[in-house]
Amino acid sequence: MIGLFAVQLLGGAYLFSYTLSAGRLDSTAHATRLPSAVVFSHLLLGGFSTATWIGWVVTDERGFAWASFVSVALGVLLGTVMGLRTVTKPAVVDVPQNPVPGTPPDPADVRVAEKQIPGVALLGHGGLGVTLLLLTLLIALDVLS
Repeated sequence: MIGLFAVQLLGGAYLFSYTLSAGRLDSTAHATRLPSAVVFSHLLLGGFSTATWIGWVVTDERGFAWASFVSVALGVLLGTVMGLRTVTKPAVVDVPQNPVPGTPPDPADVRVAEKQIPGVALLGHGGLGVTLLLLTLLIALDVLS
């Protein structure tokens, strides 16, 4: 289980790096539609759920398992919000403007960072998040040990 938490943390860091690239000079993305509060809360919940899971492994106190389950559940909820915004919204924030009359607009001027995330990475992180949610619930309920 701790390996699954580690894979999720690494995968989340990979996805987060795309969001951080928005607006940087070396990036083709100049914006993001993902609310900062949701992104950072998701990140904090990932760390907190891992820490509480480690607490469960070390102490065998059921409260840690439940705290981990609740934080994973909230993380899955916020991740679903971000995933839906990424999948359902267009790749640009707005229609690009012509900076120089007679030249075509550059779509990179309004491209969003989350649309550059590979779909397999997004689906993998989400699928493993749901798997983690179910496993933490079964362990907190003492169905799995």
